[in-house]
Amino acid sequence: MRRTKAEAARTREDIVEAALACFDRYGIAHSTLEQIACAAGVSKGAVYHHFAGKREILAEIREQVSLPLLDEADTALLARGEPAALDRIEQFLTGILEGLERDPRKRLALTVMQFRCEYVGPLGEELGTTVRNIERPTKALEGAYRESRAAGDLVSGLSPRIAALETMMFMNGLLRIWIVHGSRSSIRRNARAAIKAHVRLRRAAHPRRGR
Repeated sequence: MRRTKAEAARTREDIVEAALACFDRYGIAHSTLEQIACAAGVSKGAVYHHFAGKREILAEIREQVSLPLLDEADTALLARGEPAALDRIEQFLTGILEGLERDPRKRLALTVMQFRCEYVGPLGEELGTTVRNIERPTKALEGAYRESRAAGDLVSGLSPRIAALETMMFMNGLLRIWIVHGSRSSIRRNARAAIKAHVRLRRAAHPRRGR
């Protein structure tokens, strides 16, 4: 009996969800297609029908879940406009945090990519993809910092490029420790305050545009 497209799509989604759970539990390198099939309630052949292997499943996860600062982040907020550039940067960073708070699947996917993946062998190309994708928000941040400097709001002596790199380093580090700490931890309670402090340290002491 032939399966409908809807049934095939559900099976594919079941496999992806099972793979996420297995990757989180065992790590990507140590997860097997047999484990994924068992967790999904399908045969190993069904897994191969939809995916050539773990790398394709991982690619599907990344396609479905936009990972903060790792995938094609929505950087529209950083484009020129209102409010002022530094305020938009703060809103952008806070929005990344809020997205993780709202979406447990995104938290799980980020956990897998950050802590359960060994970027060697067949997964080595994934690291190159990550590096390329990180440059996208870095350039968007640099553009916002250039706008801030032109407005006289950026602290003296800090170049927009270095400011953007610092912000990427700060946010990537914050997300990593945010992920591994529980919801009641001091890290999570103070994450927004840390973002505010990060941006505040980049503000000129006496900007021409008073706030």
